[in-house]
Amino acid sequence: MSDGKSGRQYQDTVFRMYFNDAARLREVAGALHGRTYEAAERVKIVTLDGTFLSQMKNDISFLLAGRYLVFIEHQSTLNQNMPLRCLYYICEQFRKYVPARNLYQNKRIPMPRPEFYVFYTGGKETSETTQMKLSDAYMEGEGESRLELEVTFHNIAYESEKMLLRASRSLRDYSFFMNRIKMNIAGGMERVQAIREAMRYCMKHDVMKAFLQEHEKEVVDMVNFEWNQKDFEEAVREDGLEQGLARGREEGKAAVVLGMLKEKLPLETIAKVSNISLERIREIGRLHSLL
Repeated sequence: MSDGKSGRQYQDTVFRMYFNDAARLREVAGALHGRTYEAAERVKIVTLDGTFLSQMKNDISFLLAGRYLVFIEHQSTLNQNMPLRCLYYICEQFRKYVPARNLYQNKRIPMPRPEFYVFYTGGKETSETTQMKLSDAYMEGEGESRLELEVTFHNIAYESEKMLLRASRSLRDYSFFMNRIKMNIAGGMERVQAIREAMRYCMKHDVMKAFLQEHEKEVVDMVNFEWNQKDFEEAVREDGLEQGLARGREEGKAAVVLGMLKEKLPLETIAKVSNISLERIREIGRLHSLL
C-alpha cells in the first residue's frame, strides 16, 4: 500500500473514498488522540480490500507513525457485533504484518498498537461516545474474560458542538455534507436532486470542496447507490424476509447498473460503484439494448 491513496476492489462509498487519504487520516488520528501529528509521522493505508487470502474487507485501516494500527468503520445503522468484526480484521492484518515463519522464532515480534473506532451517522439517539466490548457478547461463566477487544463508538451525526467534530475538520465536513443531503430529502427533494444541491452548497461554502469538484459524478452515484441499498435492506428486515436479502441485493445492483448505463456513465465508473464485473455490466447492457 502507498502513503497516499490505496486502490479499491469493491463497492466504494463516499466515506471510504474521502478518507482514503493520508493527510485526512493523520488529522482524524490527531483529533482522536488529542494531539497534532506532523507530516513526518507517516501514515500508511493498509485497508483490507479483499485481495488477501480470506477476501476480507473493512472501511479504513492505517498504520500511524509505525506505532499504531488504526481501524475505522463507518456505520449508518447500529450494529452490536462491531467488536467481533474488528477481531476478524485485526487477525487478518496481523497475518499480513507478520510472516508465518517468524511465529516460531524465540525473539519477541514487536507489533503496532491496535485501535478500533466506529463513526456513526444514523438517526437514532445515542451517546456521543461510548465503549463496545467483545466480552459483552460472551456467555455467562466464572472468572475473568481472557480475551478482550474494545471499540470506541463516536456518534458523528452532525451537531456543531460535538467534541470530535470540533477537533476534526475532515469529519465535520463529511458529517455536514451527509446531513445536508438528509435535510434536503426531508424537505421534499428527490434523492439525486438532494445530493446535487448538497454538493453545490458545500462547494460554495468550502466544505469538502476540492474532493467534491474532483469526484462530482462518482459522489452522486455512490451516495445514491449506498442509500438505495440501505433502504432495501431495512425494508427486507422489517418484512421478515432475511432469506431473500442476498438475492435482493443482486437484483438491486442490477437495477442501479441499468440506470447508470442509461445515463451513459463510463463502464469503469459503474464497475467501481456497483462492485459488478465489467463482463456482467456489458451483459446487462446488451440485454437491454444499451450497448
